[in-house]
Formats: sequence, C-alpha cells, structure tokens
Amino acid sequence: MNKFSKGLLLSLALVYSHEILATERLVVWEDVGRASTIASAVKDFEKIYDCDVDVLEKPMYHQVELLEKQGPKGEGPDVVVLASDMVGVAKDKNLISQIHFMQVENSQYLPNSIASVTFDGELYSVPKTIETLILFYNKDLLKEPPTTLEEYVDLSKKLRKKGKYGLLAKWELFYTTYALMNGYGAYIFRTDNDGTINLNSYGLDTDGAVESLKVLRKMSKADLVYDCLSGVDGYNRMYELFSSKKAIAVINGPWAIEDYLKAGINFGITTLPTLPNGNPMAGFLGTKGYSISKWSTHKDLAEDFLRFINEHKYALLRYKESRQVPPVISVLQDPSLANDELIQVIAQQSVHAVNMPSIPEMSYVWSVMDKAIWKVIHAGLPIDHILEDARKDIESYIQTRIKNN
Repeated sequence: MNKFSKGLLLSLALVYSHEILATERLVVWEDVGRASTIASAVKDFEKIYDCDVDVLEKPMYHQVELLEKQGPKGEGPDVVVLASDMVGVAKDKNLISQIHFMQVENSQYLPNSIASVTFDGELYSVPKTIETLILFYNKDLLKEPPTTLEEYVDLSKKLRKKGKYGLLAKWELFYTTYALMNGYGAYIFRTDNDGTINLNSYGLDTDGAVESLKVLRKMSKADLVYDCLSGVDGYNRMYELFSSKKAIAVINGPWAIEDYLKAGINFGITTLPTLPNGNPMAGFLGTKGYSISKWSTHKDLAEDFLRFINEHKYALLRYKESRQVPPVISVLQDPSLANDELIQVIAQQSVHAVNMPSIPEMSYVWSVMDKAIWKVIHAGLPIDHILEDARKDIESYIQTRIKNN
C-alpha cells in the first residue's frame, strides 16, 4: 500500500471516528430571564444523555415569528417555549411537531392544561406553567381581604376620599375584564364535545355579557376605573401604587410575585372576589409550555429532554426558584407545598378559570374586544350596541379568513 493510500485510509478513519464520537446537540429557546430556572435540569440531562444543550433566551412572544423565519433555513432551535394560544398559531402554520410521549403521560398533568395544547386529539406542547389572575393585598393595610367585589367597591370609595386606592386592575383590557364577563356566563366560542372550538358559537354579546359590563360601567362612573393605569405603563403605575402602600389590593398574575418580593411588600394572595350575582370572578387560564420544532433533526432527544425537565424533582425545584406554578399533579400535591399560599390559590382559582382559546382568530378577538371595553368605560353608548358591533366585526373577520384559506 502506498503512502497516499495509507494517508487516505487514516483520514477516513479519523472522520468516521469523529462522527461516532460526535455529541448530539439540542438548541432550546427559553423566555427572557428564565434560562437559570432550568439550569439544574439541563446540567443533569447533559450528563445522563451524553449530549450538549444550548439554552438561548428569546422573547417568548416573538418565538413563533423567529421560528417561522429561521426554521426552514436550518438555523432555528429544536425546542421553543410558547403560551397556549401561540401553540395554536404555530400548529396552524405547521411550525411544530406532535409530542408523542405526552399521548401516554398526559394524565400526570392538570386536565385543563392538557386541553389547552391539544388539537385534533394530538398534543403539541409539554405544559411548563399555568397562570391566571389572582388578588394580591397588603397585609399591613388589610388584615382580612374582603370576599366580594361590592365590598371592594365600597372600600375603594372610602379610600378615594383620602387620596388612596382600594382595588386596582387593568380594567380597560379584555384579558382582565373577561373575569367579570365569565362570571356572568359570557364566553368567546363554545367548545364541541370533541374539543374543537366552534367559531359559529359566539358568546361575548349575551345578556350575561351585557350585565357584567354594566358592573364595569358602574365602577367607572364611581371613578374606580383609573385612567392612570391605562396604556403600556399601566402595570408599572399599579406596581408603584401597591409598593408605596397607596393601594390596598391589586388584581394581577403570579408573574408579578418576583417584583413584589423584591419591593419588600408584605402581601397576601387570595382568589378573585365574588360578583354581585353571587358567582366567582374568574379569568383565563394560561398555559406555557415547550414545543418541538418541525425542523428539528433531534426529535427523539428533544422528547427525552421535555420529559426529563418536568420530572417531579426538577418541576418542584423550578417552582421553588421561580414561583412558576407547574401543572404537574405530583408537584401540586407535594407535602412540602401543603401550606404554600400561591399553590393553593392558583389551584382554587383555576377551577373556575377558562382555557385561553388556542386558535389564530384570538389575535383579532383581543384587538376588537379591547376597543369595545374602552367604549364601555369612556363612551356613553348602549353596552348591547357596543357588543353587537364587536360581534359583527369578529364574525366578518372569521368569514374573510375562511374564504382566504
């Protein structure tokens, strides 16, 4: 054998051995500021599965758009993190794959979290955390929180005379005000028995919807829907008022806990108050979870990873470090969380909360209903007319979308 042949064989052997020894590499997109919450699980997974996992932080609400651009080029991730409504958009655009192990293991999760990421009987996400609106109150100012909205209204009226605030909420947002509407029997679209959302069954203009928004308009006329909380800076203003003890209570989500803890607020957490009709006030139940890119070349390893990071040990650790409530039943029942206020409140509130519809049409519903709520607060138009106009607008959009598809 000549030197050239020997050299060629050696080169081929080196290439072959490199391919054998090459470590599989997963690319995971996590939300901004959240990579550290899965760091322990990632480290252990790499060791056990002899692979590399690169966790990159990307704004969650931009990940569908980024995946759509980068995926086809082979530059995207294997795993993304999405809110349940975005899972519906990604599935509709054929950007993500079914997650097979969840067909068998879905009983380990809260049923409503599974329902929010199931389409045509297939699961497209592994639920990571659930969120819904709850009530925070300052324990230094309020020893026992009221249980009804009417009590909060009365308290707010008294405090306004002193230049302070009772209950604060971003009432101009449909996301918040739906908690009123839901309590009066309003709904967005009905869900059929097979889990399909029926776009022909619309329920945001019912008699109950009108009654619920009369409650909102009454609060507005009593100067209890505050313009200072409107707009993109509204949540910051609400935080300032709550942290400075100028407001006794706020309606917000569990995502606010970290900021309240950093501010040193002595706060308590409870469920939303009962409405004047005697029904509980309850908003949307949001689920965030991990999905696998359609273009991933490591789908089996990606499924192993998603199963691994939601094992009891890691889901529990993630909650204790980040206060993101995992819909993993074994974690919610863990003895160490038996007296955990947030876990108990979220569990109670989620019973009445409604899954956020995971359909592309929701982006238009948000826009139209935000405008309708603004009119209820600021315009003197009849509420039933406002809601009827919103319905016509949404139905027209849906029909146009159906024709174009």
